[in-house]
Amino acid sequence: MNLMNILILTKDPLEGQGLKWIITSQLRDINVEVVDDVNQFSKHVKAYAVDFLIVDLDLWESQQPSFLPQQVQWLGISSERTFQTAYRALKHKAEDLLFRPFQPEHLIKHVQQARFRLRNDREGSPQLNSAQEEILTYEDLLLTETYPNTPVLMSAIVPSNVEAGTQLVRALEEFSFPTTFHVFPFSDFILVIHRLVEHNELHESYRAFFASWKSQSETLLSIYLYESTGGKSTRDLYQKMRRFQERIFYDGYDILSVELSDLIWRDLDPFLSPLEQRTWIEMLEKQDLKAIRDWLEQDFLTLEAPYPDPEMVRIRITSVLAQMRRYMTAKSIGNGPIEKQYHRLFQDIIQEPVMYHIIQKLGDFTTKLLNETSFHEEGNSDFAEKVRAMMESNYWDSNWNLAICADALQINKSTLSRKFSQSTGKKFRDTLQEIRIREAKRLLKETKASLEEVARLAGYTHQTYFNAKFKAATGKTPSVYRFD
Repeated sequence: MNLMNILILTKDPLEGQGLKWIITSQLRDINVEVVDDVNQFSKHVKAYAVDFLIVDLDLWESQQPSFLPQQVQWLGISSERTFQTAYRALKHKAEDLLFRPFQPEHLIKHVQQARFRLRNDREGSPQLNSAQEEILTYEDLLLTETYPNTPVLMSAIVPSNVEAGTQLVRALEEFSFPTTFHVFPFSDFILVIHRLVEHNELHESYRAFFASWKSQSETLLSIYLYESTGGKSTRDLYQKMRRFQERIFYDGYDILSVELSDLIWRDLDPFLSPLEQRTWIEMLEKQDLKAIRDWLEQDFLTLEAPYPDPEMVRIRITSVLAQMRRYMTAKSIGNGPIEKQYHRLFQDIIQEPVMYHIIQKLGDFTTKLLNETSFHEEGNSDFAEKVRAMMESNYWDSNWNLAICADALQINKSTLSRKFSQSTGKKFRDTLQEIRIREAKRLLKETKASLEEVARLAGYTHQTYFNAKFKAATGKTPSVYRFD
């Protein structure tokens, strides 16, 4: 395609350079010149073969005759949101009028449209009208053996949040792609089929769409582009694009990939071998968390193309989870929060679209499982001593409590409370209270700190509450105890 020449007239040279950068950074094969004077602008228009104009209407005086050449597409920009400005642009047949501040993607969209029309004019091949278009339907994709009458480019667009599907379809339909196209929304991805003209230009358009989407939505996208020059039915092509959509399992989101060949899954035995099962039993028995994480990373996160079928990988991950279930059964760990986390992880393995996230959750579950096992196997006296040591270190903090202690030990707070009571015969809360009262006694006898300061240093927020607890424990108020 020949170079497209754009001339910008703007009252602010710095703005002009910014517009030039936006256009040339997003689109190729475009030359952009910037002027800030009407007379200079007119000379450039006469001296050079200008294909598209961007005109600052704030430089266009109302009494000044039109200086625009005939049959050249142009876009108006202005800071004046007035009827006169809009009328002037309409009268002189502007493609559109953008009011400052405007979004860069709106400017790019108009330049893309102008370049597409220019290319068709030069090649003598106008865009198909609605009567000439090949109409494709869902039936063509899912049931029949329909063969496109022209080469096509297909894109599989996968959003990280399916709730954004409606917004994504609207954005695709409104975007100025340089060819006719059909949009087919499915429950988990969107398929777009283009008549294939210049594939480089379509690739460039998708890069522009990708950037435009990022500026308007927090939902991540993965886009796979694939060309077919003939010989394949639309149903075959749909199946190929569906397979690219499944590759999200390995790729994750926020990518744009041009696919040059078909995607074929390699074979994989999804079940753990007897040796691998034995390895897992040993790692769990030794509570070797590092070895477990290394195994998961080596077995799953280092996979390279050609990839195995994602469903086979999911089965293999459930085979690993089955070893954890055997371990839980052997250790009599199967109640409470850890059981709920196990079932939640199983659902994640089945439903989570990205493998990396599954492995992260599997690693986190393993850590919690081994911590739970440690507390079950640890001697009650050792466990109680550890908890009491934490009380001795934190009693002064009035916000420190059972829940914070449980988080620090990575154990459920009800499990901590139960085991501590079984070991000591006292409740966690009562023991913490005893330590705080003991410290308050020492402060009252050995220091001259005020009663308010004693309460704070012993871990009480309010002196009134401290007074009540101290009297309940000792039978005396703090002031009486100090001088007794």
